[in-house]
Amino acid sequence: MLGHGTPDGLMSVGQFPKAGFLIVDESMVEILKKKPKNIYIWCHADQFVKRNGLTGLCSGMFVSEGEEAICYGFQNLGGDLIDESNNGFASIVSKYINEPMDVLYRNLVYEYGLLAKTNPLARFNLERLYLTLAGINKYHQKVNVLDRSGVLYPERW
Repeated sequence: MLGHGTPDGLMSVGQFPKAGFLIVDESMVEILKKKPKNIYIWCHADQFVKRNGLTGLCSGMFVSEGEEAICYGFQNLGGDLIDESNNGFASIVSKYINEPMDVLYRNLVYEYGLLAKTNPLARFNLERLYLTLAGINKYHQKVNVLDRSGVLYPERW
């Protein structure tokens, strides 16, 4: 699930007129609980996931467009960095979408982390990616990225 949203769910943004304001909301929680490998990428999806006891990959605030970038202090940032962050994220997720959730998360953190070294939006978004699995909760922990040679990157880039 990907798009614009709030802590209450994923917005329909006019794409689903009969759905109302939210296309994914608390009315879907019981269905979502039966599917533990969901991906929730929208602004503040982590709050929706945590509040409803869901599992999967989720984002906190995820800057994906110019107005959001400005609101979060990224002044005079070129659209090319926004596109690079969005396209890089989408490309990485699509590469690992059929892998187990922990493998997808680990590779996403590693590869998006490489982009985050030079792209401040990717760094911002990376710091707000979380994974919850049955019995495992990686909420609000700093992301440490190990490169393939075993070098640990610092928590702050």
